Amino acid sequence: MWSAARSSAVWCDRPREALAWAGAGSGRSGTGRGSFVNDQFQADRTYDQVYLVFVDTSGYSTIVRSNPRDRAAHGFDLLRERMRARIGQVSAQHRCARSDLWNWRGDGGFFAIHDDSESVARDVALEAARTFLTLDLRHLRDEFAQAGVDGELHVRMAVHKGAIRHTGEGRTGTIHSPDINLAAHLEKATPPDCLAVSEDVYRTAGRYAELFAHVGSHEGKDVYLMAGDGGPGEAAKAWLAGRGLADGTPVHAYPERPSSAEKARLLDAASAEVLDMGTALRTSSSRLVTTERPARYRDAVLGLLRRGGVYRCYLLDPSSDAAATLSRQYQEDMTRKIKDSLERFGRFKERYGAAADGLRVYQTDEFPGFSALAVDPRRTNGLILYSSYLMGTSPYGVIERGDMPHYLISPDAGRTYARILELTEARAATGQVERVV
Repeated sequence: MWSAARSSAVWCDRPREALAWAGAGSGRSGTGRGSFVNDQFQADRTYDQVYLVFVDTSGYSTIVRSNPRDRAAHGFDLLRERMRARIGQVSAQHRCARSDLWNWRGDGGFFAIHDDSESVARDVALEAARTFLTLDLRHLRDEFAQAGVDGELHVRMAVHKGAIRHTGEGRTGTIHSPDINLAAHLEKATPPDCLAVSEDVYRTAGRYAELFAHVGSHEGKDVYLMAGDGGPGEAAKAWLAGRGLADGTPVHAYPERPSSAEKARLLDAASAEVLDMGTALRTSSSRLVTTERPARYRDAVLGLLRRGGVYRCYLLDPSSDAAATLSRQYQEDMTRKIKDSLERFGRFKERYGAAADGLRVYQTDEFPGFSALAVDPRRTNGLILYSSYLMGTSPYGVIERGDMPHYLISPDAGRTYARILELTEARAATGQVERVV
């Protein structure tokens, strides 16, 4: 169960005031002149079909980094007031009973909107969110520029609905609902400058439904998305760009092989074991005997070994058919490269003696088609950095393996991690495997 306390001076610059606007009639159905005042959420009451509108700054850090603290805070105050004013205006037009800014944490927050007529609350939530995204956001960017607030302003918005229970008195209190949690998570999953609604909202969206495209699911709910600057196709592309295709897994991607300093960070994190796999391991072996200073990679390997860890290296047998095939495909002397690496591993072992006992180098006749640096791979917090090789040559020339994309995965990657781990361990167990250093 998720609960949210009413905004306070800790979350906003000033305590929340009761919302009141001039209205077009003296009553909900009246047509004469008069005023309209929001009701308060009453203590110890449960409200059904409450629309929760979340708005949050995407790229918050760029604004914070680019401005003095007070100027960045002023920018986010403008965002809060612009959103509050829009919801207030639309709420007054529809004579909605309750539309509260419930919570604001610097760069974002949420509103709770309710009326005994659900269609009224729906219209306020969706019309205000749509108008803010397509109109107010452009004006707000101009206000940022006029106020000297640097950085790019983008927002994520989400609408979900559900039952809430309000506890507390007057302008203070707390609302309790698991639907707040879902709405907050949906907002975090929304691409920048887009509005997401849950299936619960979409089913009763009425004329607003045509603004949204079904893009996928989140936490068991279908998600419908509207892009602020385009139609359904733009919304679908925005969701795919941020979330990927169905059944995707989290993977960190790099355009080329990470630097030796970055790979050393992986080794520093190892507790017990590192597997280093490739064809010749020329780069790894060179880093172990480098005369350059600082020698981050070498020192990281020594640190692992001195902690009692094991550094296992697997490279091709220079006399294998696989080595001969790669020599032809890459047009290079693979045998020479492998033997040079073995010589460097031997020099490292000789220089550091007992401190290097945990270094174990193996030759195999199996070529898995990828390189890998695996850190404690069988543990629940294991990591694998890997890259697939392009086989053969092309009219564009030979692509160096270091120039290929590299991927860092953890067990959170699910089947991807399991499959790469399986292939990694298979190389150490199949074919002819011989320890040579």
